[in-house]
Amino acid sequence: MGGLLFLVALTEPGSASAQVLDRIEIVETPGVAEIHIVFNARALYLRHTPSEKGDLIRIFLDFPDLDRSRRFARELAASPPSDLVPKFQVTFPDQATNGLSIKFERPVRFRVSQRDIRSSSRIVIAVKLDKPGIPVVPPAEVKGSAVQKPPVAKGAGQSFDVPPFTPGMDIERYAADLMELGRAALTAEEGEKAVLIFNAALNLPPTKQSREAQEMIGVAREGAGDIDKAKAEYEHYLKIYPDGEGAARVRQRLAKVADLKTAIAQGKVKKPAKKIDETKVYGSVYEYYYGGYSQTKITDKVSNATTKFNNQDQSLLQSAFDITGRYRKDEYDTKVVVRGTQTLDLLANSDDRRNISRLRALYLEHSSQDSYFVRVGRQPGNTGGVLDFRFDGAWFRYTAVPQFLNVNLLAGQPRQFSLASNYVPDDPRNFRADFKRYFYGVNVDIGPVAKAWSGNTYFINQMVNGVVDRRAVGTELRYAENGKNAFGLVDYDLSYNVLNVAMLNGTWVTEGTTFTFLADHRRTPYLQTTNALFGTPNAQLDHINSTNADLLREQAKAVTATSNLFLVGVLHAVSKDWQIGGDVRLNRISGTGQTNCLVILPGTSTLFLNPNATSDAACSLQAQPGSGNIYTYTAQAIGANFPFENTTFVANASYITSPAYDGQSLSLNTLARLTPQWQFDTFVLLYHQKDNLNVDLYRVTPTIRLDYRFFNSWTLEGSGGVEKTLSTSPSQKDSTTREFFFLGLRWDFS
Repeated sequence: MGGLLFLVALTEPGSASAQVLDRIEIVETPGVAEIHIVFNARALYLRHTPSEKGDLIRIFLDFPDLDRSRRFARELAASPPSDLVPKFQVTFPDQATNGLSIKFERPVRFRVSQRDIRSSSRIVIAVKLDKPGIPVVPPAEVKGSAVQKPPVAKGAGQSFDVPPFTPGMDIERYAADLMELGRAALTAEEGEKAVLIFNAALNLPPTKQSREAQEMIGVAREGAGDIDKAKAEYEHYLKIYPDGEGAARVRQRLAKVADLKTAIAQGKVKKPAKKIDETKVYGSVYEYYYGGYSQTKITDKVSNATTKFNNQDQSLLQSAFDITGRYRKDEYDTKVVVRGTQTLDLLANSDDRRNISRLRALYLEHSSQDSYFVRVGRQPGNTGGVLDFRFDGAWFRYTAVPQFLNVNLLAGQPRQFSLASNYVPDDPRNFRADFKRYFYGVNVDIGPVAKAWSGNTYFINQMVNGVVDRRAVGTELRYAENGKNAFGLVDYDLSYNVLNVAMLNGTWVTEGTTFTFLADHRRTPYLQTTNALFGTPNAQLDHINSTNADLLREQAKAVTATSNLFLVGVLHAVSKDWQIGGDVRLNRISGTGQTNCLVILPGTSTLFLNPNATSDAACSLQAQPGSGNIYTYTAQAIGANFPFENTTFVANASYITSPAYDGQSLSLNTLARLTPQWQFDTFVLLYHQKDNLNVDLYRVTPTIRLDYRFFNSWTLEGSGGVEKTLSTSPSQKDSTTREFFFLGLRWDFS
């Protein structure tokens, strides 16, 4: 751990550009593979299209804690290696919207839900693993047991990698070659390789080998020790091939696997270890250039004087890498993960803002199947009461009851804090391994209970210089069954005796209709003693001590606001290609209490309240009014194959009303897949706002984007647009035209 923290300390300063999309994970279960898309901010799921099957999924989101007018940086993420899920690529944001798109190599059946709405969020896409029904075709003659094949020796240097299928190849010959290779892999006890090979045969259009391939993939999984997935494969075989000699053989295998599962559940035998021995390195690297130019004209209506400005407002080069090294040996699994970004701002005025790097993850993890898990280093947070995006430390999990009860221990330093006015998240300059601020905690995972319920309960204690920063208990509760998904979270601070977070989110998918609900109450940011130092000039963690703890705790409560968010939404399929929906949102942020200013006594490190400051003093922590009730009404229409084949059309209209302003927006977006390699997007946003100072703002933003994927692992992407803004008030008229573009290249490897 010390070595990893030392490496963290050597990194360059953090990126000035916030990265919203954090990472992609695949969680495999017997009947479903879950794709977890994790964000570095609260992401609120609204709706998605298509409803349950397709090769392109578009998910519409909202980010209640972020400025909706900001333009998020372009982010892509490729799928980790998996033999269960077709390769896919995640794009965020999806054109100029705040959603995302997931493009698979082939169509899949899926469900979309949301989990973990804390300071970050997790969108889960559950891909159903039962393969599409294969028409019963006359199978190749199979004599006796399908696994009793002539031994095939694994010669020196023999490869069991799946050979590529190229245009012009005979599909029956290719399928037969795959079957021969798969049997050779089984004989050589390369179970995982055999699974990949037979899976490749099953992904082909129906052939004479399809029936046997479905049986053999079950045999391969059983031989590899994965009895849950073997059982699922055998059950699928009998579903599509209920008769014949092979069906009788598969029924015997299924009964054997079922008896083994029962014996394991009763504790009579141990679960067989997977027979695996493989090393993989996979990930992605990319480089993007962002440019922007603007022309502004300001007219004073009183004097009729006009001022013009022309400037380059963006010239930024951003690079990123996300690399995982993985070694699996039987039931053991070891990973090394490193993620980082570097931003070169060519227009920055200071060296510390020109070339900025951020180390987002650097950790080692090791686990044993149904036994234990340990992870050490800079790693994702938002688990077991850790509300920060990530932390430097250790996480240990002990499996007390396999697939039911886990005990977790966590300790480390949070990595999302700064007292500087020009705060850069994850900037290593803000972090020192002196453990002035640290936490430790314990939590217990329970479930599944009755196949649908699971949850977590936790305790966490966070200290800074011997003063309690945060001390909380909480619980998470999840429910998922028959199209119903719900997630609840309660976090209560024992030190402050306040409710930090209470929220409930759920979706209900019926035949053709999806309902969404959210009720969210939270302190923003979550309450902790160090909140008192935000905005205090030259404040340091050293200034927190037991003598001024009471003062700081009162200040922290006064400057920490409360947010309430309520949402109900619906999306309904009115025809095969069209869906309509909408939602109603109420958002309210409380004001902060009236406080004097914290200052530092000159020549000392002592904090005290400025006795001369008043509520309207020139101080960043003066009392602030609340936002009042902000209502947002949104309607959306989504069309597939409109206006052309393989094109998705989305129209979105919103009306916002609040005490400070009223706004209306209309967006039109088409996403066209010209070929499997080419994708073309167009987007137009129209926006109008009028505030209570009688200022009218009009904005129109047309944008186009083109993606090209080549060599099956490289993506070239470019986008350009114009934003025209007109603002008028009784005394002034402003007109701005901004031209912006980006161009990027990405390589995904595995």
